[in-house]
Amino acid sequence: MTKDGIPICMSSINLYDSTDVQNSKFSSLASVVPEIQTKPGIFTFNLTWEEISTLRPKITHPYHDFVRNPRYANQGKFFKLSDFLTYAKDKDLSGIMIIMKNAAFMAKSLGFDVVDLVTTALSNAGYDNMDPTTKNNKEIMIQSKDSAVLVKLKQRLTQCKLVYSLPLKVGDVSDSCVADIKKFADAVIVDRESVFAESKGFIIRKSKVVEDVQSAGLAVYVEVFRNEYVSPPVDFFADGTVEINNYVQLVHVDGFITDFPKTVRRYKMNTCTRQGDGTSTSMKQVPIGDLAQLLDAECSTGGMLPALAPMPVLNSSDVIEPPLPAAEPKSAAGSSATNACVVGVLAPPPLFSSSREYVLLATLLLLQML
Repeated sequence: MTKDGIPICMSSINLYDSTDVQNSKFSSLASVVPEIQTKPGIFTFNLTWEEISTLRPKITHPYHDFVRNPRYANQGKFFKLSDFLTYAKDKDLSGIMIIMKNAAFMAKSLGFDVVDLVTTALSNAGYDNMDPTTKNNKEIMIQSKDSAVLVKLKQRLTQCKLVYSLPLKVGDVSDSCVADIKKFADAVIVDRESVFAESKGFIIRKSKVVEDVQSAGLAVYVEVFRNEYVSPPVDFFADGTVEINNYVQLVHVDGFITDFPKTVRRYKMNTCTRQGDGTSTSMKQVPIGDLAQLLDAECSTGGMLPALAPMPVLNSSDVIEPPLPAAEPKSAAGSSATNACVVGVLAPPPLFSSSREYVLLATLLLLQML
């Protein structure tokens, strides 16, 4: 949301993450908004749409030491939600996904009812009366980690697919929790470490989260897949395609959320997984946990990998939320967000934490196994 109440498409509410705002005339607006994050930033609601339009996009770098495609570092343009919906309508896409975050904060502190604004934008763009039998019909998916948002949307929208994001690093999901999720969602998103629990980049075990959620009739999508070699666990040979293949063959996920959709598309077109006994080693299922056990066995002192802390079980109390607060218009002077303390610029993110020695030793062990 912008300062003047316009919903926009942005990968982060913090403009530091995806724009050059730090080098603009708005750099002095840096502040901490505790409801959003503990670090300082300049947020979309600090600027009007006209002001945001003067900024340049900035390609994101999830891993500090790995820069993505410098040639296109500042390419692209920002979209209002209404413009994006119009743009996507006649494109050859199966559907669109809208991710809604911080709805309670927006209503309580800024006076914006984001659920109402999104549903109005969809209606104005003609998505609420599209004929499912037509070729250009688009599936509308709305994702949120806040159950209160999806409950409110379910009361207002009947044609949208509602997607609930589970908390990170969940070890299991109780049956009662799955039943409650099914009341307001059609699908669930889980992070990769909730599927394959890791220690220092090595897989320790596979959970039953996906299996349990799917057994209730909910689709499961896993996030976030990236091509950088430091992203997949070492068990997957630091290869994004090998990782995708194991999520298909071992986990049977319903879909992928990825920074590199072409990699997933290339895998779907790949015939290497359908060659029977002739299937290449890279396209076979990886024995889960074997590399971590081998690593520990090869270490003379034993226990080289840090013990994995217990991962929490998700219960109904973790999912059920009170209704969203009513949105009441706020004056600029009365807004807690605009009165946030100015504290300076955002520090760079920490370096990738995995030890190179672990990767080197794992590589040697893999070669030993071949």
